[in-house]
Parts: sequence; structure tokens; C-alpha cells
Amino acid sequence: MNELTSFGGTAEGCPVCLDEHSDPLPFASDSAALAHISKHSPAELAFALLTYKAILQHVLTAVDEPGGIPTEHHLEELMGDVEDTAWRSPARPRQG
Repeated sequence: MNELTSFGGTAEGCPVCLDEHSDPLPFASDSAALAHISKHSPAELAFALLTYKAILQHVLTAVDEPGGIPTEHHLEELMGDVEDTAWRSPARPRQG
């Protein structure tokens, strides 16, 4: 693995565009990913980073609880809770 996009799921799409509920377009390389992602505003990138950080923390907290995350469905619900909150946030930058 000589590129970040080689790690499972990393190449699946832009973190900002995914927040807009669009279909992910896979990146063929790190260079292609950077070329696309760098077109977004700093506020869009910061909000996407904040959203992913919240998802990661929410999932790690659930893993640490008794019973953890029993199913993939439960994991998807945890992630969806954060994504729904992000989507409704008044701080979310609007694209376009």
C-alpha cells in the first residue's frame, strides 16, 4: 500500500460530497483525491472533519460500553445519529 486511497474504503469518495448525500465516486489515487477535495472551502473541509471525528468518538464510546456494538445495523445507526445531527447543524456550511 503506497497510497492512502489504498486503505479499505478511503478511495470511496469525498468527505464533503458524502455529507451532501451524493453517490461516492471512487478516487483512483491520492493525487486524484487531493485534486477534488482541495476544491472545497476550508469551512466545508473543517465541518467534514468534525463530523468524522464525532462519528469515530461516538463509535469508540459505544464499543467501550457493555455489549459493545452487537451488529452492523447497530453500527450504522450510531453513524446515522451523528450524520443526522451534522445535517441539521446550523453551523454546517452549505455548498454552492
